[in-house]
Amino acid sequence: MLYREAAVRISQTVHMVSDVLNMSAEQMFSYEKEGKITEEQAGTHMHKVNVILEILFTELLDPIIAEYPDLAPQYCGCGTGESAGDGNKQF
Repeated sequence: MLYREAAVRISQTVHMVSDVLNMSAEQMFSYEKEGKITEEQAGTHMHKVNVILEILFTELLDPIIAEYPDLAPQYCGCGTGESAGDGNKQF
């Protein structure tokens, strides 16, 4: 059993890293649109980001959520017509 405080910290860290990796992928696609990198380069970066995220979530976050289900991310439903004010928290 993982100490809860450690589980919370790991969960927060995974989400922060995920956010940064997603921003980097978005930036690569912006560079592609500006003609600074090729479509292949942007796609390769996105593939690598997806591989890293898959490992982070399956190897670190999934076991934590199995032990502490309340640490599972709650999504606001943004973009689906639901409001963030529904009491759900977005990570």
